[in-house]
Amino acid sequence: MAYLSDFVKSTLSRVVLGKEIPSFPYTIGERIDSFDSTIWSLHRGIKREDNSPVSILCFDCVRQRDKLPLARNAFKKFRTIRHPDLIKYIDGVETESHIYIVTDAVTPLETHLRANINPNLIRWGLYKVANVLRFLTVDASFIHGNIRTSSIFTTKSGEWKVGGFEVLSSLKEDQPAILTFAGLIPDSNRYAPPEVKKKSWNVVKEYELWSTDTWHYACLIYEVYNGAFTSPDQLMTPGQIPAEMVPFYKNLLRPDPKTRPSVGDFLDKGLQAKGFFHNDLVQVVLFLENFSVKESLQRDTFLRKLDMQIDRFPQEFCRYKILPELIHALEYGSGGARVLPPIVKIGAGLDEQEYETLISSVLVKMFASTDRTIRLSLLENLGGFINRINKKVVNDKIFPSMALGFTDTAPIIREWTVKSVLLIINKLSDKVINYDLLRYLGKLQTDEEPGIRTNTIICLGKIAKYLNDNTKGKILVPAFTRSLRDPFAHARIASLMALNATSESYDKNDIAVRIIPCISLTLVDTEKIVRVQALKSLDTFIKRIEKLIENMPDSAIVDAGRDSPNGGSRSATPSTPSSETWAGWAVSSITKKLVTGEMQPQAVSPQLGNDSPSSANIAPSTGNGMSLSSASNSSNGLQIAAQGGYAGARPADGFSVNRYSSALAAIEKDEATNSGGLSGWGDGDEDLFADEGFEPMEPTTPSPMVSSGTIKPTTSTTITKPLRNANSAMSLGPKPSARLGFGAVDDGSTDAWDGDDDLFKNLNLSNGGGGSTSTGASRPLSSSLKPLSRSSSTSSNSITASSFTGTTPASGTAGSARKEEKMAELARKREERRQRMAEAKERKAQSTLGAKKI
Repeated sequence: MAYLSDFVKSTLSRVVLGKEIPSFPYTIGERIDSFDSTIWSLHRGIKREDNSPVSILCFDCVRQRDKLPLARNAFKKFRTIRHPDLIKYIDGVETESHIYIVTDAVTPLETHLRANINPNLIRWGLYKVANVLRFLTVDASFIHGNIRTSSIFTTKSGEWKVGGFEVLSSLKEDQPAILTFAGLIPDSNRYAPPEVKKKSWNVVKEYELWSTDTWHYACLIYEVYNGAFTSPDQLMTPGQIPAEMVPFYKNLLRPDPKTRPSVGDFLDKGLQAKGFFHNDLVQVVLFLENFSVKESLQRDTFLRKLDMQIDRFPQEFCRYKILPELIHALEYGSGGARVLPPIVKIGAGLDEQEYETLISSVLVKMFASTDRTIRLSLLENLGGFINRINKKVVNDKIFPSMALGFTDTAPIIREWTVKSVLLIINKLSDKVINYDLLRYLGKLQTDEEPGIRTNTIICLGKIAKYLNDNTKGKILVPAFTRSLRDPFAHARIASLMALNATSESYDKNDIAVRIIPCISLTLVDTEKIVRVQALKSLDTFIKRIEKLIENMPDSAIVDAGRDSPNGGSRSATPSTPSSETWAGWAVSSITKKLVTGEMQPQAVSPQLGNDSPSSANIAPSTGNGMSLSSASNSSNGLQIAAQGGYAGARPADGFSVNRYSSALAAIEKDEATNSGGLSGWGDGDEDLFADEGFEPMEPTTPSPMVSSGTIKPTTSTTITKPLRNANSAMSLGPKPSARLGFGAVDDGSTDAWDGDDDLFKNLNLSNGGGGSTSTGASRPLSSSLKPLSRSSSTSSNSITASSFTGTTPASGTAGSARKEEKMAELARKREERRQRMAEAKERKAQSTLGAKKI
C-alpha cells in the first residue's frame, strides 16, 4: 500500500507540472498561497513559446470529486463567454485527475487589498465589476451568483477582472448550475441573500435576475472597504465606505429582492455629476476606451488635461492601462500629435524591455509619418525618449526619417530638426555625422529664415567635438567666417561665440590667416552687441596664437650653399654684416629696381657714414617703396654694408648702392635719348647684369636727364623736372623720413663716394626752384651728390613723388628749350660717355657687387 501511495503522489506531482500533458505548452510554476478560499489553486506559469507570464487555475479532480461539477461549469463558461472586464481565458485542458485553465497573469484581489491601494483604483475596480454584472444580467441573461473578493483578480495595471464562474448560468439552461450546485461553493451560506437563506437557491428564479448579484455586489463593497464579515448584520454598518456611496449601498441590501435596484442602476447613479464614480481616473479611462468615436475638439481638450493630471494617477495603472490606450490612439491616427507628451511621461517609468516592446517600435514607425503635426510633436518631445532607444535604431531608422525635416518646406519643421540634432548626435555614427549631417547643415546655413541660420551655427558649434580633426578645419572655419557676414545680427553673434567656443580646434595658420582677419571686420560692426562679442573672441584667439607660436624658431633662413670651416653649414642671418650672400642679393635686387624704375624713389633715403655698419636690417617703409638708412635702429630704412665694395673703394668703408646704380640708370636714360630709343649701353651691352639675374631694361621714350634717384619709368615724352631748394636738396617722398637728398658742395672729406667722382664729373643737373625754368650753369655730379644727414629731413622746399607724373609742365616753351639744350650737350659728349661706360663695365666685372642667388 505504501508503494501504491508513493506512486500516486509521484503521478500527481508530474501531472501538476504538466509533464504528462503533451499538448499543454505551459510550465506550471509555484502556487500562490493567499488564494485558498475557493475550489481552485492559483499558480504562476510561463508560456514556453515566448516565455510570457500567465496564471493557471488548477482543480484537483481526485481530491475534490464532489465539487467537480462546479469546476466543469467554470471551465465551460471560461471558454464560451468573453468580456473586457472578465478574466481573460487563454487555454485550458481537462484530464482525469486535473482541470487546468490558463488566463492572463493576475493576482488575487485579496492580495491586492492588503497593500496601500489607491482609493481611485478601488472605485474604478468597483465600476468594472458593476459594469460586467450589468452585462451578464441584462445583456446576456446570466446570473453570476458568486461575486466576492475571492472571485475578483487584478492585473499588473491594477484593473479588476471578474472570475469565479463556478455557478455562472442562465435560467434557460436545462439544469442551471446556480440552482443545483450553488450550495457547494465554500462559504456560500455567508454570502447568500436573505431569501435564499429562508428557502433555497431555487428561489432565485422567482425574482429578477440581478437580485442575487445585487446582494453579492453589496457584500463586495463592504469587504473592499472594511474587510471580511462574519454575519449579515455587519453589512448594515457602512464603516469605511465613502459617504457619498452609503445611501446607494444600503439600497443594494434591501431585504425584499423585488425592491433591490439593479447593479446597472447603481452604476448610473455613480456616473452622474458629482457621483461616487465621477472622478478623474474613472473619467480618463472611460474617455480613452471610447477615444476613437470622440470628436476632434473633445480629444484635444482631453489630452491637454491628461498631460497635466497624469502624474497624479497610480504609476502602474498609467503604465499598463492608460499607456496602451494612448499608443493605440497614436498608432492608428485617432489621437494625433497631442497623444505623444503623455506617452513620453508615462514611458519614463518603464524598464528597458517594456519600453522597447511598448513604445520604441511605435515611435520609429511614427517618424516615417507624412503628418507634419506628428513629426513636429516627435521633434518637440525627442528629449523625453531618445535616450531610451537603441543607438543602432536611431542611426539606421530614425535619423533617415528625421533628416527629411532639414529640407521640409515648413520652416518650423526645419528649425526643430536642427534643434533635435543635439539630442541624437551621440547616437550617430562618424560617417553619418561627418558626411550626411554636415551636408544638411551646410544647406541650412543659407536658409531664408534668419532664425534657422542662427540655430545652424549654434548647432555646428555644439557638435564640433564630435567631428573628425580633418573635418573641423574644412567645415568649421568656412562656416563660421561666412556667418560673420550674415545680415542678421544674432547670426553674427552666434558665429563669434561658436568660434570662441571651438578655439582649441584650430591651428596657428587658420587662426592667423583665416579667423582673426574675419573677426577684425566685426570690430566695427553696426551693432554694439556684435562688437562686444568680437572683442571677446579676438582676445581669445590672440591668447591662443601666442601660446601656439611660443615654440617657433626665431628665423627660418638658412644658407644651404655655404659651409662653415669645420664642415658644418652656417646660417646667413640679417644681423650679420659680413654675410655676402644676403647682402649681395639685397644690393643686386635694389640695383635692378633702381635701374628698371620699379622702386619708387619717394621712399628712398640713403645715408651712409664712413664707419662700417654693424648690422643690415630690412623693414617696410611708410612710403610706397623701400628706404635706405645708415641708422641701425631705424624702422624705416634698409642698411647694407659689405667688406669688399667695388673697385676704388676702401675695404673698410661702406658703399652707396644708390650712387652707383642710379648713375648707371641715368647714363642709360641719356643713351636711350640720344640713340633714338635704343639702349644707352649700345649694341652688345645688354648683358651687363646678365650674371646678376636681371632682365634687360625695357627701352623708354627719350627724356631729359634727371637725378638718378628720381627716375621713374614713363611713356610720356617729357617729365616735370625736379626742383632744388636753397640747400640743393631734393625730397622725393611724401614724408620727411622717406626721401633722397644730395649735398650742394663737396666738403672735402673722404667718404664712400670718393674715387668715383670722375665717373660723373661731366654729368650736370639743372638748378630750378618752384617749378620755374632755370638756365644756371651745370655742375659736376661729383660735387652735387652727397648723402644728407638725418637732420636735413625737414627741408621745407621738398617736392613729392606726385610731381613726377610724366605730364608736360605749364611752361611748355621753356621746357622745350631746356630739352633741346640738354640734348645738344649730351650729343657733344656722347663719345666721352661711351668710354666711361666701358670703364664702368670693366669695374663691374671686377667688383663683388654682383647678386648671388640663395
